[in-house]
Amino acid sequence: MHEFLANLWFLILAFELGLYAILDGMDLGMGVWALFDKDENRISTEITLIGPFWDANETWLVMAGGILFGAFPAVYAIGANALYIPIMILIFGLIFRAVAIEVRDHSKNKKLWDALFGTGSLAAIFGQGFAVGGLFGGIKIGPNGFAGSPWDFLTPISFVLSFGFLFGYMMMGAAYVAMKTDGQIQRKNYSRTIVSAILSTILTVVALISLHFLNLPEMKFWFSRPDEYILTALYLFAAFSIVMVILNAYKKKNDKLPYFWTLVLVVDIFIAGVVEIFPYIVPPNIKAVDVVSPNESLIAMLIGIGIFIPIIIAYNMYIKKYFRGKVSKTGKYGE
Repeated sequence: MHEFLANLWFLILAFELGLYAILDGMDLGMGVWALFDKDENRISTEITLIGPFWDANETWLVMAGGILFGAFPAVYAIGANALYIPIMILIFGLIFRAVAIEVRDHSKNKKLWDALFGTGSLAAIFGQGFAVGGLFGGIKIGPNGFAGSPWDFLTPISFVLSFGFLFGYMMMGAAYVAMKTDGQIQRKNYSRTIVSAILSTILTVVALISLHFLNLPEMKFWFSRPDEYILTALYLFAAFSIVMVILNAYKKKNDKLPYFWTLVLVVDIFIAGVVEIFPYIVPPNIKAVDVVSPNESLIAMLIGIGIFIPIIIAYNMYIKKYFRGKVSKTGKYGE
């Protein structure tokens, strides 16, 4: 029972983080594109697109932090020390971005807030990449917990993953804008989708080649059965998905398909990441079952999470349905 609950909470935590990556990745990517956009009206249209959603999307990240604190307190303590700097980069990036979104419309100097919107989005993405890279790169654990340096997250894999997050989110953001707009803005974002998809492909090839030189401690699990077969299938499907993103963005026949295939790609890669570390929650040393809270706490938390997750999902589905139309040049839905 204890191992079942530990693995269940591991998967719930992964589910929360996956939803955050899917939902908030889109508007983080749009924020980065704002750094390359000089047209204030176009940026206004794109901010209108994320206005109803961006704060709700971040709820999943907050809930993931709560789950980590309640279900895996030892990991929370280790991560707070080992990944303190990336977490702070992520938090301050989200704060700057939120302030920019709220203040921009009321400011005469929109370029300043556009830059802050883009910079905050970029910082949030690299904070995520450095945190995940620090986790995959191996956290030094001693008798009293974290035994390394706060700068240990700066490894080659953390930079590879940071740029992977960057190009992936940029692709999602561009594909979403292409789906929700028409005319010149849509055409511009079709091109951006293709560019970011090509950059993602190049980075993936470089990363796979680099794996042979990085000698990550988790690699012994990746190349053992059945993980090697599962990961091979997932990465082959990821290659197919990214080809479909490029082809559909190039053909421009169905504006929903590029975004659909970016979602498929992100889900596929995220599942691959979960397969790569499961059942370790701090690879390659700490399994989820070894540091999970007592059964009584886990069962009590299941009651709470069983209430809140359906409510949040229902809310997300409602606002997605309510704001399902395209955004016009005037910055309004459904015109």
